[in-house]
Amino acid sequence: MKKYFLALICGLLFPLGFAPFEAWPVTIISLSLLLHLLKHEGSKGSFLTGLIYGMGLWGVGISWVYVSIHYHGNQGIISSLLITFAFVIFLSLYIGFTTYLFAIFKTKINGLNYLLIFPVIWVSVEVLRSNFLTGFPWLIIGTSLAGTPIGGWTPILGTYGSSLVVLMISGCLLLIYEKRNKLDLYPTLLILIILISSFTLNKINWTNEITKVTTSIYQPNLTLQKKWSSQGIKHTMSLIGEAITNAEENEFIFFPETALILEKEELEPWLTNIEKQLNEKNISLLSGIIAKDPNEMDLIERFNRVRGFGPLKGHYDKVHLVPFGEYIPFKSYIGNILDFMGINLINTLPGKAFTTLSNGNIIISPSICYEIAFSDLVRKTAKKSNLLVTISNDTWFGTSIGPEQHLEIAQSRALEHQKSLIRATNSGISAIITRNGEIAEKQGYFEDKELKAEIKIYEGRTPFSVVGNFLIYGYIIIIYMYLLYFKRTIVLKYKYKI
Repeated sequence: MKKYFLALICGLLFPLGFAPFEAWPVTIISLSLLLHLLKHEGSKGSFLTGLIYGMGLWGVGISWVYVSIHYHGNQGIISSLLITFAFVIFLSLYIGFTTYLFAIFKTKINGLNYLLIFPVIWVSVEVLRSNFLTGFPWLIIGTSLAGTPIGGWTPILGTYGSSLVVLMISGCLLLIYEKRNKLDLYPTLLILIILISSFTLNKINWTNEITKVTTSIYQPNLTLQKKWSSQGIKHTMSLIGEAITNAEENEFIFFPETALILEKEELEPWLTNIEKQLNEKNISLLSGIIAKDPNEMDLIERFNRVRGFGPLKGHYDKVHLVPFGEYIPFKSYIGNILDFMGINLINTLPGKAFTTLSNGNIIISPSICYEIAFSDLVRKTAKKSNLLVTISNDTWFGTSIGPEQHLEIAQSRALEHQKSLIRATNSGISAIITRNGEIAEKQGYFEDKELKAEIKIYEGRTPFSVVGNFLIYGYIIIIYMYLLYFKRTIVLKYKYKI
């Protein structure tokens, strides 16, 4: 029981490397301790150790789920706790699966186990978790490295590759501990090589500044109830009018996800006037908007859209939707059950293409809310743009650690592509992020104010922007092929006594 208690404690330490704690060395140590606990475990013991480690990890790491369900989903304390606990257990199974695979593939050579096998297995399961059942790419190790000494790997390897680097450091630390009474320098040298190379990589500018633009981010700070009321609608419209009045020529104004929620026919007269003002002053406005499909008669079928107004042309409809939050999976079956239970959910239509918005030489790569967590998805437009923009409504998180984690993920996307990123949210945390993933300016929780600053626009592509995660995926596949061949060879030698 002692080892399982230690596994829980180690798991509790893991999220401390992420926002808002940002004690990234603690995550490295946590992983080293996990490896130590797994050293003499078989497959069953490894699975249980990983499962309990995961319960600590996710129990802290996604504590915001309870806040969302209870305070903003209007569910009772018991049901909110049960749903959160079920989600924690589900995610913990991924960690259990990771440690189970490690038990299967590990060898008698600790260096091989710690520096190759475990890192590859952990990252491969991160990739699985990010894609299975629409994906949950939360607390990916590599997303915590913006602004750290080892963040220089991210523009080259992406966040998954950066996770590999962190896991290798964890393995090296454990090897150093195990060899503490012997002279064995290679794990120490490997850490030094990683740190020195990271320091050098942090100095490389993969992109070049081409211009500067003045930007304003408006955070309406409306409650979920008020946001959809006539009072909330009037407040947003008034705020947009105020933003245009206060804007300079050539300025870019940003409003959050679903800031405009009226039906198209109701918006049209007001938008016509807004468009006229924007074009007269050469001001670009980007805002989230709920847009009805003109081909659909059903009023509950809508797009979650980001749209440009004035000189800023184009729109993007959210492609990667959140199940049950934005659409009903297997609607023909589950929809009937929900109707019977009297549960009415808005079914958002998915976008059909990844598109950019543009004004002259400013090309914007948009993402909406949860989409920013998917590196492969963001890359589809980021690689051909020079400004990243993500809009969200994080009111669901309350004052939990959720918005801080969401912001940190956006920082990693900026670092992957070395381009400035604008984050506009309804209630926080709105921010301006530099190409190095550092926060230049930000608004706090539930602040109703303007964030205005001049930002730099960069052209060019990082190695990650060019090749994406294909290099890491290829590396993972090669290692698994090697491990499978190695295991098969051992089995054959034992069976036929070769």
